[in-house]
Amino acid sequence: MKSYELEMITVLKAFNEAGALNDVIVSGSWAMYFYEYIFDNFIPRVETTDLDFYLPNPKRTSGNNLSKKLSSYSYQRHNDYITGKTTFLSLESGFSIEFLSLPDRNMTPTINVKGLDIVAEALPKMAPAGWNFIQVKFNDLLVNVVSPVSFVLQKLLINKERKPESKKAKDIDAVKYVLEFVKASNNYNKELELSFNEYPKKWKKAILDTANSYDIKLF
Repeated sequence: MKSYELEMITVLKAFNEAGALNDVIVSGSWAMYFYEYIFDNFIPRVETTDLDFYLPNPKRTSGNNLSKKLSSYSYQRHNDYITGKTTFLSLESGFSIEFLSLPDRNMTPTINVKGLDIVAEALPKMAPAGWNFIQVKFNDLLVNVVSPVSFVLQKLLINKERKPESKKAKDIDAVKYVLEFVKASNNYNKELELSFNEYPKKWKKAILDTANSYDIKLF
């Protein structure tokens, strides 16, 4: 088993022990790791140590001393002095854990998640991660993971906002790779069109503009 798999197991184990695993969704590039469990011949291309957890319902999210559980696995808690958002960092592996959610009605940049005693970064365009997600059996755990369809659309949606340029390029490479498997699957290909049609008009335009600029054919 590869070292990053062991680290993933460690993190998920801590969340499960804290009772928080069912309330979070693995998003970002690490979602690709789990697609090998739903697509034949899929080879995960994960090149980041940033592990993102999306909280679709922060008011209903809870965990029994998540900080202490992560600390027991050598993760140190950090609260950003400027934004206040919470991250956990493993000095041993270099992995960092971040929390994402949606803004409240006041559009504040962060959300206080009392049930986990953490502060999550609030990003409006993370909404699709909660609309479509899958459940993957991994190491005797049931893990919520952003759907490959939502992964593709969200990466295209935020591409122009990504910095530096190298991250944009990596995201597009990931989109092209995952999209191959989505379009080869009757179910996911149908989901792609249905999901896209549910997006706001401005989001649709942004997605199509980015796709066209990289010669990506969604449909």
